[in-house]
Amino acid sequence: MTARSGRGAGLVADRPVGASRPPMRPADDRARYRRRRLLALVLLVVTAVLGVIFGGRAMLLHVAKFQVASIEVQAPPEVNADVVRAATGIHAGTALLAVDLDEVQRGVGTVPQVASVVASRHWPDTVRLEVTGRTPVALTDSANGPWLVDSTGTVYQAAPKSPPPLPKLVADRVAPGDAATTSGLAVLASLAPEVRQKVQVVEADGPSDVTLKLVGGKQVKWGSPDDSARKAAVLVVLLSQHGSLYDVSAPDLPTIRR
Repeated sequence: MTARSGRGAGLVADRPVGASRPPMRPADDRARYRRRRLLALVLLVVTAVLGVIFGGRAMLLHVAKFQVASIEVQAPPEVNADVVRAATGIHAGTALLAVDLDEVQRGVGTVPQVASVVASRHWPDTVRLEVTGRTPVALTDSANGPWLVDSTGTVYQAAPKSPPPLPKLVADRVAPGDAATTSGLAVLASLAPEVRQKVQVVEADGPSDVTLKLVGGKQVKWGSPDDSARKAAVLVVLLSQHGSLYDVSAPDLPTIRR
């Protein structure tokens, strides 16, 4: 009689260590084939897309149709469009795609009359510049006569022979970032229109020492630009009264010297 296994008759014996795995079923072959086919398709699509991108870029960089043929300047009349075009640094034959718009904006920003600029591409061959010019708010003296000053304190252009009716700003150094200049211009901007048109001189002897000289020999001691809205409102009332010196440096305790 044949001896039975210790685990009992009818049980399958353990597969010996190192024995080969059962052969792969047809379903496994099909799944592996589909994965390989999908991977090949993805690689083909990626290659095609990269080819289109690099081929298109090469065309935009080298085909004459896509080279800069026009620099369109949208600017106020006081800004010379030809000067702006020259400041872009764009040379004939430059590919539109190769134009560095940030660099163009920096170049145009060096034109004194330009306050800001936005550069953009317009296919197939145009660079468009939208320029904002500086607006003068005051005059300042120089060795060569009066110059225009904008709200940032930038002295940017000689005034015409007949200067505009703007107040003169007096400070040790009229320039952007100068504390006295900033205070003087802040005070000027806070004035009511009917008062501003009477101002002939803004003296900024320091950040907290601003004095206004008005038509008719009147003066206004303003002090610092702090609480300027309140000071401006008080000044409108004070100027309805006769006086020569109006002190609004402490707007809650204004005084008039007659």
